[in-house]
Amino acid sequence: MLLKNSLKQMGRTKVKTIVFLILIILTVTFLSLGVNLWQMCNANMKEYEKVFTTIGVVNQKENAIKVRESWDAATKEYTYWDKPVYDSMLPISLLDFEGANYIVKPEQRPYYGAYCPDIKIIPPNRDEAVQLARWGSIIEIMPYEDCIPTEPVKVKVVKVLWGTSCAVGDDIWLCDHYNDDPGLLQKGKTYVTTIQSWPNLHSDSDAKAYYESYPSNLTISTQMNKNGELIAKDVPHQDWEEVTDNFYDTEEGKKWESLIEADDRFIKHTFPVVPTSKTELLMDFHQGKAHIYEGRDITKEEYEKGEKVCIIPQNFAKANKLKIGDKLNLQLYFADYKRAASQTYYPGGGLVLDFGLLNAKGEAYPVFENSNYEIVGFYYNTAKSITEPTGYEMGYNAVVIPSKSVKNSDENNIVAYGPMKGYTTSFQILNGTTREYLEKFKALGINNLEVEFYDGGYEKLASGMQNLKTVAIILVIVSVATTLAVLFFFIFMFISKQKKRTAIERSLGMSKKECTLSMLYGIIFIIFIGAIFGGFVGFKITGTIMSNSMGEEGELYSTAFSNWVNNSDKMAELNEISVSANIWAPIFVCLAVILVSLVISLIFIKNNLKAEPLELLSKSEE
Repeated sequence: MLLKNSLKQMGRTKVKTIVFLILIILTVTFLSLGVNLWQMCNANMKEYEKVFTTIGVVNQKENAIKVRESWDAATKEYTYWDKPVYDSMLPISLLDFEGANYIVKPEQRPYYGAYCPDIKIIPPNRDEAVQLARWGSIIEIMPYEDCIPTEPVKVKVVKVLWGTSCAVGDDIWLCDHYNDDPGLLQKGKTYVTTIQSWPNLHSDSDAKAYYESYPSNLTISTQMNKNGELIAKDVPHQDWEEVTDNFYDTEEGKKWESLIEADDRFIKHTFPVVPTSKTELLMDFHQGKAHIYEGRDITKEEYEKGEKVCIIPQNFAKANKLKIGDKLNLQLYFADYKRAASQTYYPGGGLVLDFGLLNAKGEAYPVFENSNYEIVGFYYNTAKSITEPTGYEMGYNAVVIPSKSVKNSDENNIVAYGPMKGYTTSFQILNGTTREYLEKFKALGINNLEVEFYDGGYEKLASGMQNLKTVAIILVIVSVATTLAVLFFFIFMFISKQKKRTAIERSLGMSKKECTLSMLYGIIFIIFIGAIFGGFVGFKITGTIMSNSMGEEGELYSTAFSNWVNNSDKMAELNEISVSANIWAPIFVCLAVILVSLVISLIFIKNNLKAEPLELLSKSEE
């Protein structure tokens, strides 16, 4: 009865009531929109923090460029190329400065060579004999006459020490192709060398020389210390050595025997192992080109504790019938601090050897770490055959392990050491702090180091979301002020301006409580309708705005120009991490508006009830 009477009273001022309803709907719509946008922006930012990581990579710049030359026996000309020169190898400790705020501290990763005789490493589409033939052979040869191999000369194979590219009794055409001053080969003498063969490029050579064989002396050690200095100082001048009586009992002869062992171990049974402090520090994983296919990733605790766990390539597991939970024996025997694994073990299965397999003593590198690792996950890599790897790719058959799991020093097993490069040196910082980091880094005055960040497009996304959040906050502030103004004005119009109505109702015998409800019901009913309608209109509009801004055509969050996309060619899957509008937000807004309206109304009604009815009826309302 009181509600009906209250609504009837409001119906006598229809225009005022309709205007009040429309204004409540509009102000609550914008208030709901602002609150929803604010809430969604905060939620999306939290999701971005979970999904995106900011990885920094470090490159040491060269101090100078040196022109190198190489002789080409086929063209009788030198070819030239630029080679960077570094005065010294800068230590990674330079990156440990105050205010860096690392999540994962900088690491300069080597990759290790792991020996495992029971593991199949040759690509499934290749025959082992063909693979070995590509690597040539270690052979003894005898010239038919005195000669200098500045062009293909015929020699006889008298012994095959290792390899399948030729057989005893074969004639091969030897040419020291890249040496502008090869030595003399004497008739009747025997020489040991390593050869690789390719089609003859000499237009003026013997027509029968379809292939030429290039000699090399792979007993030369490239062992280095961590200052990038060669340990072995004496290097043989020629690419072969004369085999004399009891040659293999001499120091030089034993090196060739050691090379046979080292070649067999490297070609047939060695695969790369990549130690790291976090899987995402490896760029293929950070950019989504490599991902866990089965099992799980190495956990943060396992990385920190140096647990003996690993993740391996899916094809590697399939070829060797390995399962999650199996143990993989890793016998680590060399460390390369200059190149990434993919620059030796090409992602497509190719193999390029740019270092010596013997140490400074002329021996095969001994195993410095022998451990069994539990396989916790298989990863799949989308990288195909690459002819010129950049180093950021995962190497073929590369096994990932925690850096701290390698307990023994590799100091005496370093085959190459180079400056910090993006594919070997990286770290992780908090998302959105790249500018702050760079400012502090530049203040150090280290001119020879460059830092580049890959954040998956986070900063562009976060910047757009932060701009939208700012708009939402402004909208909330303006809407709150407007809503309060509308409520104060119309509640004043409907209550304070109707003191005579209150006096009449009290004169008719209505109690103060009944008078209060009579005034309150109609106003709260109108506000309830307006708040509900406005709140959910704002909710729907928020969903539309966020859908459009997060869609493929939305420019606000476009990552088309981020350095991450240019390097990885992969857009962030925003739809998978965007947050939907929360239905509780408009409900909260509605309840808040109704509660505030109730408080304001009660204040005005209480003021009306203070005056005596007879006093109010004795004078006209202002």
